[in-house]
Amino acid sequence: MLTPLPLLLCLAVPTTAPAQRSAATAQPPARVDALRDTDDTGYYFLLARYYEGEGKIDEAVDALEQGMTIDSKSAELRAELAGLYARQDRAREAVDAAEQALAIDPKNREANRILGSVLAASVDQKKALRAGDDLASYPEKAIAALEVARGEGGADLSIDLALARLYIDRDRPGDAIPLLRRIVDEQPSYAEGWLLLADAEAASGHGDEAAATLKDVLRNEPESFRALARLGEVYDRQRKFHEAAEAWSDALKLNPRNPELIARRAFSLLNARELDEADAAGRELRAMSPDDVRGIYIQAQVLQARERYQDAVDLLKPEIAQMREAGSSKASQLALLLGVQGSALLQLNRNDEAVAALKDAADRAPENTTVKYQLGAALDRSGRPAEAERMFRDLLAKDPLDANTLNYLGYMLAERGTKLDEAVSLIERALKVEPDNPSYLDSLGWAYVQQGKIDLADAPLTKAAAGLPKNSVIQDHLGDLRLKQNRRNDAIAAWQAALTGDGDSIDRTKIQKKIDIARKAPK
Repeated sequence: MLTPLPLLLCLAVPTTAPAQRSAATAQPPARVDALRDTDDTGYYFLLARYYEGEGKIDEAVDALEQGMTIDSKSAELRAELAGLYARQDRAREAVDAAEQALAIDPKNREANRILGSVLAASVDQKKALRAGDDLASYPEKAIAALEVARGEGGADLSIDLALARLYIDRDRPGDAIPLLRRIVDEQPSYAEGWLLLADAEAASGHGDEAAATLKDVLRNEPESFRALARLGEVYDRQRKFHEAAEAWSDALKLNPRNPELIARRAFSLLNARELDEADAAGRELRAMSPDDVRGIYIQAQVLQARERYQDAVDLLKPEIAQMREAGSSKASQLALLLGVQGSALLQLNRNDEAVAALKDAADRAPENTTVKYQLGAALDRSGRPAEAERMFRDLLAKDPLDANTLNYLGYMLAERGTKLDEAVSLIERALKVEPDNPSYLDSLGWAYVQQGKIDLADAPLTKAAAGLPKNSVIQDHLGDLRLKQNRRNDAIAAWQAALTGDGDSIDRTKIQKKIDIARKAPK
């Protein structure tokens, strides 16, 4: 069974623990007293440790300050004073003393350890130590100090743990991984270390390694709720939705009345196209938490996945009307449902109604980027490309790494045959975020086709078609490319795959006409 990491990781433990003596001890021990009449500042160092062990903190501080009068340039005594203050939870004074030590010797490892550890703790507590301090500056200062304290490695694990947490928080998960591996290697029973390692691996894009780490945790502690929840999140990010749903199911066994878990499982099932189970989960969520709109949202999404768009509109209509009557208190929830309604109306080619629903949603939830993305798509489908382009550019101004928006705008430009160089650039940026996304690869390949760069189009379109063999649009694009490559039989095969695919957003008549023309063309 996994247990908490021992006190080795507590800041309160000094580098060298002072001897513990009874309060009745009246005099310093002989080894300390022997240095009394020398100018050696080591006497005051040891005397301070002795007083601290006796619980006489003021006397310990006085001893260190006396030592500083003898050696005003002693970084060691100031670092010891910083440690003393830290062990007494006097954080501000600890930082002051550590900074004084570092002004004398910037490489003093103990002063850096104290400074970095105290600043890291302040970051966790979201509390500045001194009036006027910029809390946002603490993480980098803490990292710099702890890196010096760690040196070439081999420092106590508390430094590695604090540094690893800071690396993760500062979006440097790759730097955290070796530190966390050292922690779990030396303290394999420390559960938090394994979970942090999985977080760092996942954030570094190493989803398989993160899943393996979490499975190691679960082999030792099968009922670790946090490990199961993290595993579900890792699989969702990897788009392994079936495995994610199984992880959420296992977590639900430990907490069967948790609506958040039911919703997470339902979304994973929905993405895995396990529609019957997703619908059942949505119904379960509605029964358990009638005010949680995610239940009906999931049901509506299931209906859309089954191409029952009118049924989705009918399901949502009374709920939306009821929520409108409730007023602004449910604005964000209403926006969620209006977004689904707008998406369904778009599929029914009721584009003006779709735009109206999505504009209403965007007004009610102006920070909801998903709704704005849907509105941009609706404007595009409604023949209002300039408005759609403005919407997408506004989203990218706020989040330049929004891969879906990068891809949509790039593909929209490619479809229109305008700004093709920018279209390629936008889609390439999306692929940097999700390198193997078949939809993005299709967009890139199609943009190259529009540019007439047939050789460049081959690799991304071929990979996209293999990744989504049932996607009719992608197969149609592949057919067009194959024809341009004078591979007529392959073109016909791709167009036939488009006709037998999902049928979304294609003109069957046009595709069949392309097949007929290709068959009749002279060989």
